[in-house]
Amino acid sequence: MHDPFTWKNCHADVVSAGYGAIALSFLNEVIEPSLDTLSAQLDRWKNSEDPIAPFYVDDIEELNRAMIMAFCLSIQSLWERQIREYLVGCARELKLDSDLIKKAMKGNWKNLDGIFHELRGISLTEFEPYQELDLLCQLGNVCRHGDGPSALSLWEKHSDLWPKRNQFSPFLPEEMNLEEEQPPPAKEIVITRNLLGSFVHAIVSFWNETEYIYLESISDKHPSVVKKLSELRRERALRKVEK
Repeated sequence: MHDPFTWKNCHADVVSAGYGAIALSFLNEVIEPSLDTLSAQLDRWKNSEDPIAPFYVDDIEELNRAMIMAFCLSIQSLWERQIREYLVGCARELKLDSDLIKKAMKGNWKNLDGIFHELRGISLTEFEPYQELDLLCQLGNVCRHGDGPSALSLWEKHSDLWPKRNQFSPFLPEEMNLEEEQPPPAKEIVITRNLLGSFVHAIVSFWNETEYIYLESISDKHPSVVKKLSELRRERALRKVEK
């Protein structure tokens, strides 16, 4: 992103200031506690001498997998709802044609970039967390639909999400390897808790960036805004150095 970038501020920018906190709260207060509870149950049964313990372990592991996929889908839904609400708010305030408002309301991830660029003068791809948000949307679609075109696209770009298949496929006879157009079953995808966390932090990072642009776009900056911008510039510079 070229710096400093500015746009015409909208009330939608003010409303979106809380979006990152909502996503983070969902991670810290819903996702993490739920997975912690399941993890504790799994550990208890793994360490149990009860003869039926292995059956409980299998059931809990399957439940954990299903829960993580559900949370991934929930995070994607939260993100897409936030970005659409933001774009609709901007379109209404900027008094653009009603067709664009309708597109923003119904837009999916594939066409939201063009709508965002038309409204804000910058592409979503220029935002630092774009790659993670793009993966979130691809993976969320697979969690929703299972096997199909979305799973095929995900397999072609992120086969690392099928670690077991990647682990053994080099040792399979060539004629047994799956053809490119036939990805492994979607149920074999492994979504880690760390990956869920990275998705949420990507959402937080995106809305932090829009807040930064909002502050830069204020023509008559209050001293508190100047101070906040100075802090944000230092943080952004530090992230670039760390990379």
